Amino acid sequence: MTLPCQPVVEIRLGTGAGFADVFVLGDGEDGILGENVLGTATVDIVDISNLVQRISIRRGRDRMFEEYTPGTAVIQFQDFTGDWNPDNHSSPYYGQILPMRQVKIHTTYSAVTYPLYTGFIQSWDWEWADQSADYALVTIVTIDAFRLLQLSNITTVTGANTGDLPGTRINQILDQIDWPTQLRAIDMGDTELENDPGDERSALAAIQNIEQSDLGAFFVDGDGYATYLSRVTLSQRATQTATTFDDDGTDIAYQNLDINLDETELANQVTLTRLSGSAETVSDATSINDYFLRSYSRSGLMMRTNALALARATQILAYRKDPRLRVDSISLDLSSVSNRVPAGLGLDIGDPIIVNRTMAAGTGFTVRVTVNGVNHDITPERWTTRFTTAYPLSTAFILGSNEFGILGTNTL
Repeated sequence: MTLPCQPVVEIRLGTGAGFADVFVLGDGEDGILGENVLGTATVDIVDISNLVQRISIRRGRDRMFEEYTPGTAVIQFQDFTGDWNPDNHSSPYYGQILPMRQVKIHTTYSAVTYPLYTGFIQSWDWEWADQSADYALVTIVTIDAFRLLQLSNITTVTGANTGDLPGTRINQILDQIDWPTQLRAIDMGDTELENDPGDERSALAAIQNIEQSDLGAFFVDGDGYATYLSRVTLSQRATQTATTFDDDGTDIAYQNLDINLDETELANQVTLTRLSGSAETVSDATSINDYFLRSYSRSGLMMRTNALALARATQILAYRKDPRLRVDSISLDLSSVSNRVPAGLGLDIGDPIIVNRTMAAGTGFTVRVTVNGVNHDITPERWTTRFTTAYPLSTAFILGSNEFGILGTNTL
């Protein structure tokens, strides 16, 4: 079987956080500030696509830990020449087969290029099919830039002030650790923040605190950009035209669907406490009566006022006080040409989808959710994409809309 599009896997044998060519002072092509990156003088970008046997990519939000986690990719390829033997002095890559080299995975379908993953190698592993095999199966385990943010400690954030918006503060933190400006896609948001406390913590922890204070989403996208979608952007994106999937041939066919109706996300008493404020608690008596008391709390948050903490607690309560039929995941087979391919490659975190399912006796259900995570499992014969999903915390108010123009439900 020939896949409708081929994954391209490139390894950048050099240092630096970006995949661009290294900055060369005075060079007309590689001496462009904002485009080229600082790094070693010698950088080889090696395409190993023709050697790859398996790719597994995981990006997105962990439902149990309620936060976006580091994106990972595991890539297995064959070494027939010994070039990927780190002890081979004749290898063109000798001395460069090291941890923390960068990997980029992308593909092109119908003349559109789709970034799938960008990360850094944590480990190299060699194994052989049997004792007589003279070629190695090389497995590289990679992790995205969350790892770099996790390992970078900060204290005082230069330029931070009371009243900063989330995007301003996140950029200040990224500046603090010299994160390249060309590898950022940061929304401003509208939640005013307290001044930074100046405690020692990782850059990632500091950013995730802001993310939780604004109820936004911070992650690394497929192109390696440190990305922040504010609460406002998420609510607006949730109301955009959704990609529709079904099992009756009307729209885009899915291959597998994981549906749940459980109490995993249930919370009917929500308490949020900002760093310099008091606990703000809201509850729902009907939900407590129906499902017992289910408490949810976060402290040390960075919103500027208690009123903002109360507003965010109220939003969380509205989202979590009642159980809902949930699409945990939806899987697509991209192994042949179909309308599943551009959907499977193009949808990303925050994008809305509609899922229809036919049930017994002419019944069924329709659920509108947003993408929360993207997984790809690829071999030379098969490509499976799996989206994890969630209901949006809120949806933007659209005047005149029967679906999104409901006062008290949609967000102005």
